[in-house]
Amino acid sequence: MKKMNSILIATLFPIAVIAGGGHGDSHGMRGMKAESHGHAEDAHKSGVGQAGMESEVSKTIAVGLLDTMRFEFSPALVLKSGDVVKFVVTNKGSIKHEFSIGSESEQIKHRKMMRSMPTMTHQDANTVTVEPGQSMSLLWKFDGDEAPVFACNIPGHAEAGMVKRIQLM
Repeated sequence: MKKMNSILIATLFPIAVIAGGGHGDSHGMRGMKAESHGHAEDAHKSGVGQAGMESEVSKTIAVGLLDTMRFEFSPALVLKSGDVVKFVVTNKGSIKHEFSIGSESEQIKHRKMMRSMPTMTHQDANTVTVEPGQSMSLLWKFDGDEAPVFACNIPGHAEAGMVKRIQLM
């Protein structure tokens, strides 16, 4: 019986690993973790910065996600290199939205991946998926070399205008 249990575990374990995802990121698909989708091994690093720490926050910005396919920033989005920002992201609409921070090329890559997996949800260092009426926080340190782009990469949203490009001061 012990040998049969070992064989069963050895047979089922790879299936659980494949179904559960390859690198432990927090891309959930209906409660399951997805496999790697071309993100850097250090998912907290980007061309525009990295995950911030609560103890380093220099400003807090409220972000409204709107069904008009726009972002609403309060106060106005004025950032400088080195800022550590706590984004309090609230979905003010009636459909699911995403708030993602990255470079132009990172957003394009993410958008392409989202088209192939439209039900994917994110709770990563640089991206959150927010259900209608819900709020989530995201901490980000702007210390990268590239210009930040904020986007909702749910299929059709960025294409409809849910993108904000900025230059750091």
